[in-house]
Amino acid sequence: MHGPRNLPRPIAEAIAGLHRRDRLFFFAVAAIGLVLVSLQWAGGAWTAEFDGHPDESAQFVTGRMIWEYLSALPRENPVSWAGQFYLHYPKVGLGHWPPGYHLAEAFWSLIFGSSRIGAMGLQWFTGLAALTGLYALARPRFPLAVTAGIVLFAIATPVFQSGLEQTMSDLCCLLVGVVFMHAVLRLLQRPDPIAVCLVLAALFAATLTKGTAVCLVPVPLIALLANGQRLRVRSGWLIAAALAVMAMCLAWYLSTSNVLYWGGVSASMPWPVDQIGELAGWGFVVLAALGLRREPLPIVAGSMVVCAVLISFAVRAMNEPRHWIIVLPAVLVLAGYAVTRLPRPLAALLLAAAVALFPWLWYRQTPSGYCDLVGQLHLPARMLVSSARGASGEGAWIAEVSVAERYPASLVARASQVLAQSGWNGEHYKLLAQTPEAVARRLDELAIDVVVLDAPSAQEPPHHALLGLAMAGSSAWSHCGSAQRLIAYCRALPPAFPRKPLVLDAGGWHFEESVLPAAKAGTLP
Repeated sequence: MHGPRNLPRPIAEAIAGLHRRDRLFFFAVAAIGLVLVSLQWAGGAWTAEFDGHPDESAQFVTGRMIWEYLSALPRENPVSWAGQFYLHYPKVGLGHWPPGYHLAEAFWSLIFGSSRIGAMGLQWFTGLAALTGLYALARPRFPLAVTAGIVLFAIATPVFQSGLEQTMSDLCCLLVGVVFMHAVLRLLQRPDPIAVCLVLAALFAATLTKGTAVCLVPVPLIALLANGQRLRVRSGWLIAAALAVMAMCLAWYLSTSNVLYWGGVSASMPWPVDQIGELAGWGFVVLAALGLRREPLPIVAGSMVVCAVLISFAVRAMNEPRHWIIVLPAVLVLAGYAVTRLPRPLAALLLAAAVALFPWLWYRQTPSGYCDLVGQLHLPARMLVSSARGASGEGAWIAEVSVAERYPASLVARASQVLAQSGWNGEHYKLLAQTPEAVARRLDELAIDVVVLDAPSAQEPPHHALLGLAMAGSSAWSHCGSAQRLIAYCRALPPAFPRKPLVLDAGGWHFEESVLPAAKAGTLP
């Protein structure tokens, strides 16, 4: 096969080489892409509203903040600019999470725009790249049916489906996990400086994506020892590069958060090792254990699983199945080795049990009404949003408002921040306004002109109930919009109390709104 015309020669030769090694490669990539886009369409991913997970809105708004900054360079100091952005859209998680996924969001948005559909395009592309890498690992070593099974079971897992349809970093973790497997496999087969650089690059990318990358750090050495090899690095610059990568990653985590707190390094939390069984079911975990072999790829996969299990004993914040997604490819690849190497009757019996125990799920989202209500209001506005679902509902509203306009525009205050205070996960909750009258005064002081209420639930937080009482029957507020469970109230009378600046404290940072002396209550700064 001759390389495609009108392409640079190295790219054309690479494409021709892929076709020679596997004539089904490009057909497989196209099929995977079609399956993923069909899942997104059937699951309602394109019309969902950033409330599929409590962290989803913060992941999106953080990427949008970086995109806003990059799309109009040069700007002022990025730290002060980010502080003002946070005051307008207070659902930013930069520092709580590493910046890798959010940088990917921003650069993707520079090309395709920042929107829900654009965000889902990034998830589609990331999932396609991860599964293509998994296919490339499996195809030379397994029959086509087993390779297809590995890819399809990866797609069917709940962690993959939710990652495909939410603006979350989980599929990026899967992608870096697959890339890391390729790099360590190359290290075992040809332990040269290029292989070391590839491993370091993969580790750096994983660290920039999520803190669960700590599970991958010892894998190369464990895999080399298990394969009976020694790593001889004679180049001083390689050692310096490795130390520099480790120092940069460590500096980021130490400078932005309490590593021990966020990592859950505490004996008071249960060991979350059982979460590995919720990736693809315990049947596939058993198959993975039976698939260990003294061959390079099973050694790499086994080292990843063992390191994740052992490190999770210390890093106990890996308490959701999605936190284990980096070892999903390793589990499925080892299961493939078990199916192909065990006696057929035994392999068929174990595979049937694994399929029966698989966590079958069709992930689907339906719109909650945030986008519809945004369209009913006059923007920009000074808003206060309160949700009976806490940060998840507030964040989804903030994300939809940010999509509907360009910063600087509306200012959205969160009731959980200005009427109460608590930690990131709702711990240490404390009311700041303890009566409906105090709530009404706080709204006046912040010059809020729109209040958005997510309808009450059985477990609504106290500040949400008080805000509802302050709105009910008040002549100062009138109903001005609704969508599903959401109700909007607009100011009908001028504020009775002088305006005060909005002040927020988050993650050790202090943010204060600039209020000009001539600014009138009820108007944007």
